Amino acid sequence: MRPYGARKVAEAMKQRRYLLDSTLRDGEQAAGVCFSVEQKLKIAEVLDSCGVHQIEAGVPAVSRQEKEAVAKIIENRKNAVISTWSRLTPSDIEHAIDVRPDIVHVSVPVSRLHIYQKLRKDKEWVIGQLHTCLDMIDRCGIPLSVGFEDAFRSEMEFMVTVAKILLDFGVKRIRLADTVGVASPTLCRTVLRGIIEKLDGKAELGIHAHNDLGMAVANTIESAKAGCLYADVTVGGIGERAGNCDLAQLVHASSSVFDWGMTEDRALELQEKIAIITSKK
Repeated sequence: MRPYGARKVAEAMKQRRYLLDSTLRDGEQAAGVCFSVEQKLKIAEVLDSCGVHQIEAGVPAVSRQEKEAVAKIIENRKNAVISTWSRLTPSDIEHAIDVRPDIVHVSVPVSRLHIYQKLRKDKEWVIGQLHTCLDMIDRCGIPLSVGFEDAFRSEMEFMVTVAKILLDFGVKRIRLADTVGVASPTLCRTVLRGIIEKLDGKAELGIHAHNDLGMAVANTIESAKAGCLYADVTVGGIGERAGNCDLAQLVHASSSVFDWGMTEDRALELQEKIAIITSKK
């Protein structure tokens, strides 16, 4: 065991990183998962009390019930930053603005596959929609973060172009999403360092990792080492397809390097409490 003084020095040397929990948004996309409004409020309360920095509370545009649940989470929170998720469409953003979150998060497609094949659009459409949405957010006065959808199959040049537009509007929070779960730690490091260099370190980057190849935790740790400030997680790693980065596993695997705002014991306590909440019907 290291002397007490040495442990204190080691703690002080840890780099601060921030947990963004998406259990209530991406986590609910897992097969068979559907939280009641009461469960969502209790889950948010536990996340808030256990030290999660930011809670992605849901998608207000999905339904009236979802919108009301998000509004209640915002009303009841004590410490955590509350954000909502929207597609790159004005109607989604209008619903998000209605609930007055701390942050409106907008997902922007950046890969050719998503733009040209999934959406049947082009890059000019993406830029046009982005300007429209930026104007809406600017008028409402709510801070904005932007997610690059399918970032790890995208052209660096286009992502940098979009990022520079965002920085010109004063938007610094940019999240790279491994939407289809194809990234590796090496690719994460390469892409993150490339973007940081090309943007002169002006953006505050985040990572949203999927676990299709079993590397969501490893990809998130490597991204944090490369300079990402924010890490998307879910409790138990639940989420779309194979799931997301597991909150407790991430804290356990990297708490010797990073200060995530909670201890390993607190992360396990959080997981146990939410397991009890979700087991009750």
